[in-house]
Order: sequence, then structure tokens, then C-alpha cells
Amino acid sequence: MTKKSILLLITIFCLTGCSERKTVKHITGQYTVIDVGSIAGKYQKVYCSDYFISIELIPLETNDNSIIGTRRLNNVVLVNDSLIFMISELHTGDFLYFPPQRNLLVFDRSGKFRNQIGSMGQGPGEFSGFMDFYLSSDNSTIFVEDFLSIFEYDFTGKFISSFRRPEKVQCAACKSIYLEDDLFLGFSGYSHSRGGNYFLFDRNGEIVKFFPDRFFLDTQISEVKLYGLNTFWIDKQLYIKDREINDTLYTIENLNLQPVCVFDFGKYAFHYEEINEEGKRKIKFIDHSETILRYFRISNIVGLSKYFFYDLGVPKSLPAPKSRPEIRIFGGNMMVNDYEVYGIYDRVKNTNIILDTDRLGQKGIINDINGGLSIVPRYYAGNDEIIDIWKAEDMKEMLTEEYFASQTIKDKEAHQKLKALLKNLREDDNPVVVIAKLK
Repeated sequence: MTKKSILLLITIFCLTGCSERKTVKHITGQYTVIDVGSIAGKYQKVYCSDYFISIELIPLETNDNSIIGTRRLNNVVLVNDSLIFMISELHTGDFLYFPPQRNLLVFDRSGKFRNQIGSMGQGPGEFSGFMDFYLSSDNSTIFVEDFLSIFEYDFTGKFISSFRRPEKVQCAACKSIYLEDDLFLGFSGYSHSRGGNYFLFDRNGEIVKFFPDRFFLDTQISEVKLYGLNTFWIDKQLYIKDREINDTLYTIENLNLQPVCVFDFGKYAFHYEEINEEGKRKIKFIDHSETILRYFRISNIVGLSKYFFYDLGVPKSLPAPKSRPEIRIFGGNMMVNDYEVYGIYDRVKNTNIILDTDRLGQKGIINDINGGLSIVPRYYAGNDEIIDIWKAEDMKEMLTEEYFASQTIKDKEAHQKLKALLKNLREDDNPVVVIAKLK
């Protein structure tokens, strides 16, 4: 089968689960609209028993070869009901001067460490710096990206091949995802000269097609680092969401990026001017600090046939739910992150909610099943399984007898398993992978 025929088969239709369609004036055509603007500042407490039937806990083995670290815990993938892939991020010095050492580790479903995928270095099969990872379309091999190249390994860590990404679009913000038939979808920072920040390329590092941008920035800066390519698959259909400035969800249809869904942020959306003669939306360039102050921002989506679970940045002009202090260090300053919250869009009922915190300020879906920490969907593994990650230090700090006494706990057996796990858990242990089974 040729690449052209494969691409023609990657035809993805509009979201079928939504019952209502609306027209958005600043985009041509009719698309599913997810209403965020009208519920701005309105937060609801949501409970695990409303969405899940069970919660499974998998403590990841901790030894000298399998230390995960605790700074970055969003990257986790469960494959074929048997393997867990996680990024290890370890700091060897001052964070401002020494970047973290990152590796990809493999655990089995019981949490036992199996092997590492690749390593940093200059030799054959070694990458210069770990950026991201993703699977082949049939879940048989895994790809690791560094700043210049893409490396392919099997699940035991055996090196298969590598190739350089297209020279024309090399940048620190570049990301990719494997499509099919040795074709990749790539993303790079916004460029006036390139004409598009999404593109298809092959294993030779040759660009097959540029997708034209649906917006252009009103700025004198020729290259802008827009971090993007938040992708997810639903029933073998790829969905794509830009970060920060774009409110639109895309698929690939007839060799083009096809908008299928819009997050309607109301007056808290980025201000678009009229569509120009090329059919693009003009956006006045704004810096990050202004973005945080004024606009909603969708930074990540976990997509299913029934739900979108998403991360939402709330403008600081709105009230935010008081959260448990999440200290982040940036430029030597300590910050409490109250303005990053979570939302759930029900695609069948066409309803949308923004989640409140619990009484202790935990973000996410309040855990009334086993009484543990709140659930934040980070990855969809298929088979109705939602994946979250709990830090061992958070579990030891928060999950006390006093905490349990104040909780509603509906699954007593699961609660006892949680308490047994806590007895043997140390604060510096690897995190616990949480698998929540959807109803």
C-alpha cells in the first residue's frame, strides 16, 4: 500500500458522540462546541463513583536502576494490559544550571521493573537528550525523540533504527507522533516563512506535506515557540490540539488538518480579528504573562469516545478554587499554582464541568471509592482504563487515619488494600500507578 493511499485512509470524521452542533462566527463551518465561557468561575465537586467502578493500585518497584523521580509525572503509558512505560527524571545539581537526566523505564503490570529503553550518549542507538516518546501504530515498537533525531526500539530496549528529523524544522519546540506506514506527523514553532507548523515526514527525514496554519500572528518576531501537538487516539482516529493560543481540536482528513471541535471560551478567548483573504485568523501576539492574566488555556486532553478529560488554565481575573499548595520553582521563585484546574466534557450528553477541589484542596475527581487521593486522568489505556499517578510522599503525608475518617468510602475491600500498601510504602519510593476502570 502506498503512502498516498495510507494517508487517504486516515480520514477522520467529526465527533459523533455530541448531540448538539453550533456555529462559531470566527471559524467557517459548523463544529462541535464545548462551552467553557459560560461556566467560568463555577466549580463543581465530582466523585469517582460517578465515573468509575473500581480503582487498582500498582506500586512501581524502586531500586538503583528504576528511580523515577518526582518532578514530572505526566508521562505514563500502559500497553497491551501488560507493560507500563514511564519517564525517569533525576536532578544531579542545581536545576537552573544542570538539566535533569531523563530516561524511559519499563515496568510490568505488577509494577516490577523490567528494563530501560535506550540511553544518553554518542554511540550507536544512544540519544543526546531525551525529549519525548510514543508508540508505533500497532503498539509493537517505541520511538524516542531527542533534539535532532528519532530512535526506534523494541520493548526490551533493543535498538532498531534511527533517523534525523527534517532539517528545515529543527527547533527545541518540535514534537512528533507516529501515524502509519512509516509516516510521522510533526509540529514545530510558528514561523512566518514556513507557512505552517504542522507537517508530515518520512523515515528519510523528508517532508511529505506542510499543513497551512489556520491563524497568523501579528508580530515582528519571525520564529515563535508555541508548544503544541497534544494528540490522542479514539477508535484509531487521531485528534490534535494546539497548546496556548488555539481553541480548536483537529483531525486529519483528505490530507488536510480538519477542525472538528471548538472550545468556546467566551470573553476569555484569545482575540481574533476577521479572517483574511487566505482564510486565516489573525491573532495579536501576546507574551506568556498576559496569557496567564486574561485567557483560558487548554494544555492537555485525555480523549475517549464518551469523555474529554482536560487541563484548563484559568485567567487570574477569575476566582480559582483554593488548592493544596503545589510549589513550583521558576527562576528561583516559589509559586502556588491555584489557576491550573481540570474539566470533564461528556460527549454524549454535551455537558461540560470544571472541577472544584476537595476540602483539603486536592484537584481532580474526589476519591470516594477507596478513600485515596483524588484522580487526575493523565492517559487513556483503552479497555475503559484511565491512568493516574500518585507520588509516594503525597500518599504518606495525606492518607492518614484522620483523613480516612472524614472520607466517604464505598469499596471497603479496596480501602483495605490501600491501607496495606501504605504500611510498606516509603516517602522516597517510586510513584504508584493508578488504574481507574470506567463505568
